[in-house]
Amino acid sequence: MPILYRIVLMALLGPVAFASAAVRLAPGVPVLVPAGTPASVRLAVEDLRRDLQKVFGAPSPIVEDPAALRGRSAIVVLGAAGGPAGLHHAKIAGREAHGIHVRDFGGASHVVLEGADPRGTIYALYSFADEFLGVPPLWFWAGWSPVRRDAIEVSSGTERIFPPAYVRWRAWFNNDTDFLTPWRERSPAHDHAVYETVLRLKYNTYEIGSVADLRAGAPRFAANRDAAGAHARGLVITHHHTSPLGSSLGNWAAFWRREGREPPPLSVREPANLAAFWRYHAETGQRAGFEQVWTTVFRGAGDIPFWQTFKDAPGDTAARAQIISDMLRTQVAIVKEVTGDPAPDMRTTLYNEGSTMFAAGLLRPPAEPTLIWNFVAARRDHFPAEDVRSFKAPPDRLIGYYLNFQFTSSGSHLAAAEGPWKMAANYRIVDGTGGRPLAFTVVNAGNIREHLAELAANADMMWRFKEFAADEFLQRFCARYFGTEPAGESAALYRDYYQAYWTQKPADIPGFARQYLFQDMRYARAVEMLVKDMAGDINRPNPLDGHPLDRPDTGGGYFRVVPQSGDADQVAALLRGTAESGRKFSAVVEGADALLPRIAPAGRALFDDNLRMRARVMVHLNAMLHETTLAYLAHPRRDERRLRLEAAIGFLDTARQALDSTRSDPFAQWYEGDRVFGFAGLREKLQREISR
Repeated sequence: MPILYRIVLMALLGPVAFASAAVRLAPGVPVLVPAGTPASVRLAVEDLRRDLQKVFGAPSPIVEDPAALRGRSAIVVLGAAGGPAGLHHAKIAGREAHGIHVRDFGGASHVVLEGADPRGTIYALYSFADEFLGVPPLWFWAGWSPVRRDAIEVSSGTERIFPPAYVRWRAWFNNDTDFLTPWRERSPAHDHAVYETVLRLKYNTYEIGSVADLRAGAPRFAANRDAAGAHARGLVITHHHTSPLGSSLGNWAAFWRREGREPPPLSVREPANLAAFWRYHAETGQRAGFEQVWTTVFRGAGDIPFWQTFKDAPGDTAARAQIISDMLRTQVAIVKEVTGDPAPDMRTTLYNEGSTMFAAGLLRPPAEPTLIWNFVAARRDHFPAEDVRSFKAPPDRLIGYYLNFQFTSSGSHLAAAEGPWKMAANYRIVDGTGGRPLAFTVVNAGNIREHLAELAANADMMWRFKEFAADEFLQRFCARYFGTEPAGESAALYRDYYQAYWTQKPADIPGFARQYLFQDMRYARAVEMLVKDMAGDINRPNPLDGHPLDRPDTGGGYFRVVPQSGDADQVAALLRGTAESGRKFSAVVEGADALLPRIAPAGRALFDDNLRMRARVMVHLNAMLHETTLAYLAHPRRDERRLRLEAAIGFLDTARQALDSTRSDPFAQWYEGDRVFGFAGLREKLQREISR
């Protein structure tokens, strides 16, 4: 803070009075923002001013000179270096700590929004908007309108203190963004809404693919727009598990042409070419000033093992693991060289083949003290894989965990499925592998809108890990968005919703409930498999002996459908499972329909979108797969088969109509980019089978 500002402010303050009077905030309340406040904090201040105008109906001016207040109450934005010592609260200390309290100076009482560092200050601003202005973290996605007020009284005894989070880096990652990406491209305001939501929920790290912009015409060392946008808002940047040091092999040719060379072939025998590629991306992030948790990893061009891309890769598993180890050491050296930091913040992600090699003892990442060993959920299911379940971390080892709320091709995409209980069970297992708190967590929630309650639960747990209880969280969440009176009933409906998913295989981890779930994408893929099998030979009574999901060429391993007691085969299991699940989701819809009129008006859109409509979609998807399975059994009887397939198409269409029922601004075009679930393609396959 400039010396002159300090002198003026101290002269106005005199002795600091801790027995402050209540603060009355009225329309046009000024916001005191000291000179030198970081740009990221100022962007959050603009969000606060927008919230104030919504509540009071009048703009709030920004004031830098405290003398301009002339004894008028204000909202004071206070960072670690802002203002004299008397304004600061002694309990706001430690990384990202923040709080809301009341202090007197200049002849008036003021609301102080204080952070121990810039992100802490940002969190203080958003916490105040939530608790005192009635603008909750998910306001944008909920279509939330705060209550208009003539004034707000903030008690003199207000002391809302938020200590540092349990987990140091709390990352947010969007993948499979067929709805989100075109929506974001329609308006810069949509980018802003994403970053604002990340920060309002108190995540601090943003995961991307490439940090570099290698499009034709982009300047050398130009940064990726999304990374730059997140950085501008004060977020840490980290990189995807296919993106070493923020690079993507999809840009390999563009990089070398930028360097004036023909792209060399990808080769593990030419590591110097890979090192040059990685170094460029590391320098891009460093020049842009990004705060980063550097991702060290070696995989192929896409979410595949490196040996599927590099043609000169060895065939032996141990040799492959050694190459990964060598590449990780090279990447660590590059980060240290580019940053000049002997102990940079880094992580490596033990994903799929890395997890298998780690569990077999063939792969051990470099033993750098600041390199986080980031484990992941099991392939295509949401529970800790064998590598982490059998691992006990040394006392000084930093551990992280990557959890998908959705999986490409076989997970949750249209509707959330895992829930806060299963999420918490995952993290508690991983946290228990060592004596130190988890250092890094990342959650993948695809298009965002479908996973709002889960994203809120995840953020809450990462901040107060030891105290987190899923039931208690859900009760608070429902009270916050739907009203205190219906909170218990709405929380019970959420539990019933998550419990309605079919568990198509018994758990094999003791005490881990609902380990295997049949999420919405599995309905689409299972229908495709059944249709493919029907097309193979419609004259046989059961072309695959009742096991249509077992064959490797249909990807049946993704589904893990295990017949239970009374099931003759997988077909019988499908019929039983879809019937049971459909009935349970129907009960949720019935309960939500009855409760909707009692939901607080501001929260009805979120209740409908996040719970009621998602349950309705799952009712229709269960019916679609049930009818397709009956058509599979009826294929020698052409008329019945046709009627069943027509019914399946009807339920597919009603599922899409349920999604479209939420088409209102700003989400009027949200589902137009559908390609991952694939409504049109699935409908075409069913129709083609009818026409055969």
